[in-house]
Amino acid sequence: MEIFKILNFWIHLISGMIWIGGILFFSMILLPSIQRNLSPEVDGTFLRDIYLRFQKIVAAFVVLLLITGGINIHFSHLARGVFTQKYIWMLNTKILFFTILVTLYVLNLKNLSEIRKKHALQRIPFQDASLVLGVLIVLMAAFLKHTP
Repeated sequence: MEIFKILNFWIHLISGMIWIGGILFFSMILLPSIQRNLSPEVDGTFLRDIYLRFQKIVAAFVVLLLITGGINIHFSHLARGVFTQKYIWMLNTKILFFTILVTLYVLNLKNLSEIRKKHALQRIPFQDASLVLGVLIVLMAAFLKHTP
């Protein structure tokens, strides 16, 4: 049982790191580099192709985060017993941020067919909101880890 708990937690961390890390990478490294180093005719097409591939990969990690997150809550409950009011508040806040982030992801999926038709993509949809939510989710995870 202990190995399952560890593997579940590890999968949860890796999934979150790839999704949130990907958003950070797009925002802080890829987009500025593309805009600085590629011609306007090429940069939008290049960004669109990378964005479409990233959206496909993220789908698997969203599902993994949902499953492993629920299992982590179960294991946390077993270890802690009754959750404190503070812990419940922080957990609900993290779940709210995650729900909003998933909603933005679903809205992106809804627009994928339109994005595929476009010749170029100059900006990632909901990029700034996704970045802020991702950072807040990681912050809430840190609070949860150190809250009795």
